[in-house]
Amino acid sequence: MPDLSSTSAPGANWRIDGRRVDLVADCRLAGGAHVDLERPAAGLATQSGDHVLGLDLDAACAATDVWVRGADLTAAWQADSRRGLKATSMWRCRCAAAPAGVTAWELVASATTALPHADSTLAVTSDVAADTILSAVWQERSPAPFSADASPRMGLVLLRRGDGTSALLLVHPDDQQAVTVERRSGRARLACWLFPTGVEKGVLLRSRVMAAIGPAAGDTEWARELALGFAASPPFLDT
Repeated sequence: MPDLSSTSAPGANWRIDGRRVDLVADCRLAGGAHVDLERPAAGLATQSGDHVLGLDLDAACAATDVWVRGADLTAAWQADSRRGLKATSMWRCRCAAAPAGVTAWELVASATTALPHADSTLAVTSDVAADTILSAVWQERSPAPFSADASPRMGLVLLRRGDGTSALLLVHPDDQQAVTVERRSGRARLACWLFPTGVEKGVLLRSRVMAAIGPAAGDTEWARELALGFAASPPFLDT
């Protein structure tokens, strides 16, 4: 783990304090959210107990570098496994592009290797409270109507909760659409499986996943609006 001191650059959305990074701006969710750099699979932890957009490499891993640039928090990870996989997670708040009353985040995940070829499969994971699960698929970059279906291949998942809120998870339509859902004791664990074809040396794989929390009232409408905006957003090209 890099030796990180407490930092907060002017205008930055994130504040690094040792292993913890807090989202301090542009977040409508009461209490904000934070990232534990020693637990990448836990992702963004909210005050309500939800965890969204974690990066699970299926192995012990250490952050080799962490930096903040405006709205973006980026961490580079080295997996402790024979795969020789290196991964990067970049979290960003997307509240400015979200409908009123909705908090949204995006994770840009990438993978590479120094080996001639490596298994690059990883999962973007979320663990949230959930009473009802609705799902939809992308159809020509537009989401189909949500329905009560928890099948293992979905592009969008909408979870309604007893506190009057709903949570949305969606993979960009240009990327892999395999999403698994496990329900247990009023919670749902979701995994978006990325990069199943493997990676060769010198190749960088990249994918985008979004999570959002908003009011249960009108959730299919704001979920569709957010999904359409996400599908139309330009690809992330910076290195």
